Amino acid sequence: MDGKKNGSFWPSYVDIMTTLFAITLILFAVSFSRFKIKEQQLQLLVNEYEDIINVYSTVSTIDETKYFGYNEQFLKHLFTVDVEYLQKEYRIDRLKLDQVDKVAADNKRDSIIQAGRIVKETIEKLENSDSNKNNIKFLVVIEGQSSRVRYAIDDYHNNYTLSYLRAQFLNEFWKENGIDLSSIPKCELIISGSGEDGVPRVVPPKATPKTPEEMMTWIDAESKNQRFLIHIVPVIGNIDVTKEKIEKLQGRK
Repeated sequence: MDGKKNGSFWPSYVDIMTTLFAITLILFAVSFSRFKIKEQQLQLLVNEYEDIINVYSTVSTIDETKYFGYNEQFLKHLFTVDVEYLQKEYRIDRLKLDQVDKVAADNKRDSIIQAGRIVKETIEKLENSDSNKNNIKFLVVIEGQSSRVRYAIDDYHNNYTLSYLRAQFLNEFWKENGIDLSSIPKCELIISGSGEDGVPRVVPPKATPKTPEEMMTWIDAESKNQRFLIHIVPVIGNIDVTKEKIEKLQGRK
């Protein structure tokens, strides 16, 4: 009897172990397949972020020039050359510096041209990069500003219109010198005027001057806001790491 029991036990035990091994093998194959899909998704995500890092790193190179600097407070790459207009003026050939030093004013205009070329070259470099994706483009904002020195004749003659005209005529000045940012496919150019608002701004030492001396100091500080700012903002589209995209890249669809 013992011999018969032992003889029937071992075949059953082998069958059970074989079945468990088969189940384990199937579970391993399914898990491995799912892990491979997940690995591909993660790698795709890594590639997307590497492209984003490349974009921001390239844009940051403009800060190595003397024309731009990154403002940590406002999270903007800003034009660092001081350009101050005469009151109620918006043309590049009518800067405040023109009244005292024509040569220095011309040098200032040359700096504006060089800055425009750097912006254009930076965007074109990223546009021609092999790693650059179709969902990455660039927003360049030319923002005109004005002082709070009172200027409000009507709806068409005021500080807000004036600030816009400063931005508009800067863009025209760049075009006259071969810098047409609007012609770059992946560059969206915005011409704006923030008037007496916008950031950053030069803040006078006293918001409400009382004496004539304080008023002169206030006007001198506010006059520094008769200028324009240039902002460069990379715009990142939708980061697609869905299973459908992976299958499309693999040629399954």
